[in-house]
Amino acid sequence: MKQILSLFIVALAYFCNSLFAAEPPPARVVVKVVTEQKIATQSLLTGVVDFDRISAVSSETSGRVVELHAIEGALIQSGEALIVLNSDLILKDMDIKQKQRAQVSADIEKLNRTLKRLESLLATNAASRQAHDDALFDHRSLQKKREVLDEEMARLQLQLNMSTVTAPFDGVVLEKLKEHGEWVDPGSAICKLASTKDLVVRVSISENLARFQTVGLTVPVSIPALDLTLTGTIMGLMPVANLRSKSLTLKIRIPYQTGMAQNMSATVEIPTSHPQTLRMLPRDALVNVKGKDFVYTVEDGKAKLLPIDITVRSGDMLGIQNPPITTGMQVVVDGNDRLRPDQAVQIIEP
Repeated sequence: MKQILSLFIVALAYFCNSLFAAEPPPARVVVKVVTEQKIATQSLLTGVVDFDRISAVSSETSGRVVELHAIEGALIQSGEALIVLNSDLILKDMDIKQKQRAQVSADIEKLNRTLKRLESLLATNAASRQAHDDALFDHRSLQKKREVLDEEMARLQLQLNMSTVTAPFDGVVLEKLKEHGEWVDPGSAICKLASTKDLVVRVSISENLARFQTVGLTVPVSIPALDLTLTGTIMGLMPVANLRSKSLTLKIRIPYQTGMAQNMSATVEIPTSHPQTLRMLPRDALVNVKGKDFVYTVEDGKAKLLPIDITVRSGDMLGIQNPPITTGMQVVVDGNDRLRPDQAVQIIEP
């Protein structure tokens, strides 16, 4: 019995040693091929969000504010009302002009009949030429008077239209300058309106970087406060350099997003060199070990850990200039967080 038990223990120990000595199954990974691209090195700088077009919208006529839509933060479409002024006096003047015009029109109609009768009598010498001419000139005078009344009506209508001050462009109200019940004079500002189609990031750069900035080039922009990542377009440099710091202001146009505010912080990646040929690989391939950057490649069916020196970060791609990364090399982009060096791998389709 003791011999059987001893043999069983020996067999069990041999089985366990064989089991632990066996290599684990290959890790299943997804790979991407390293490509080559001509790209410039970039630098991450901090700037501020600003509106490139701000208007102090003013009124063209006078009146008391009866409606106020220009409230700070309100989004206003072009043509929408900002404020409405009281128009009671204008409407009353228009009513008076309409009645005066009706009276003149009645007088003209009366003179028309008188002229027809005088023309008939004049043909038979029953009326004098003087009487006919006097009636004719009175008729012309009344027509001119009606034309003047029409012009005055048009002017009052224009004043009525001006009593509603509208937005000259799509924008957001930065500051309201009038309240309900306040009197507005012609030319007085009612609010500050910023165009939502002219939003920019202003960033100070060294004058040595000016030659690398190309108008129309797209660059990544981040708004940390809103957790937003956008694509901006370089508009150009302000034509004034700072005397002390020798820096220039770069303007980058960005699309408006709800919540954006003037002077909000923004970070941008701008080019700091002329384009150069780099090896490009996905950001997903990056593995950080003890604060250093590495990637896993596949060589002879096994994972190989290689150090990298990142030259450019562009969107979801990394630019590598120096060896050991080469064009056409396979890098692991999925499953690399579970790998260890020299571990067997199995490449699968994503």
